[in-house]
Amino acid sequence: MKSPLNPSIHFRCFTELKKLLVPKSKICSFFLYDANIELNLCRYEHFVTSITNIGCIYEFWNLVKKDPKHLSNVVKVYLDLLDEFNVETIRQEWFSQNSAEYRSAYFYIFQKISNLGYASSGKLSLSNLSNLDIIALKNFKSDNFSPLFSTSDDPIKFYDELSEMDYFLLPVGNYSLNLFEQGKNKGPEMYTFNHKEIHARAKGLDKKCILLYKNHPALFNLYKSFNIKMVDKYGKASDNKESCEDLIITNF
Repeated sequence: MKSPLNPSIHFRCFTELKKLLVPKSKICSFFLYDANIELNLCRYEHFVTSITNIGCIYEFWNLVKKDPKHLSNVVKVYLDLLDEFNVETIRQEWFSQNSAEYRSAYFYIFQKISNLGYASSGKLSLSNLSNLDIIALKNFKSDNFSPLFSTSDDPIKFYDELSEMDYFLLPVGNYSLNLFEQGKNKGPEMYTFNHKEIHARAKGLDKKCILLYKNHPALFNLYKSFNIKMVDKYGKASDNKESCEDLIITNF
């Protein structure tokens, strides 16, 4: 089933990623957000448990899984309250409201109408959300996708508790130095990545681990003891460090 959310990170590596996996594997994915990668894997009969420690993300996916028809109706109600004059005001406060349905509906709406694919960031245009999108949300179904909430500040705490999984998948996305990450204005649905810590965790695993990154020269040094597959903008394997688009980094 296609994700009802827009991709926040446009990975080109899915075809090459799929080649690495045994059929019908059990995968634990961390940093759940738009679930485009995860749900594509589910379409190929993999079983994906996806973890987040961010409440509004889990609430959305939990409601989508339980009753997408009801959530789509809630979205239509709250969408009708938006216009060009109040859209920015409501975006600044949706996440602080008491209702999980309210938060989930506006998380969906703002994620869909943002040009960056983030509910709290990017330029908004109400025309980016169509009735067809809401129908797709209403009809969402994926039996082999399971969102899971972590109460820990550490979203990858579950490493040692998921021994039945065949793979751990970390679709991190963009790499940046931590000193540049600090001080950035992060939305309530956004992750802050400590790339050195992620590397240390992955290096210490006795489980097959796959990390997905957009290309950055520092990653070739950081993950020099791992296997790195480069993927170009067309989704094909590449041998060009400068022009490749995505990196698939594995410990196997």
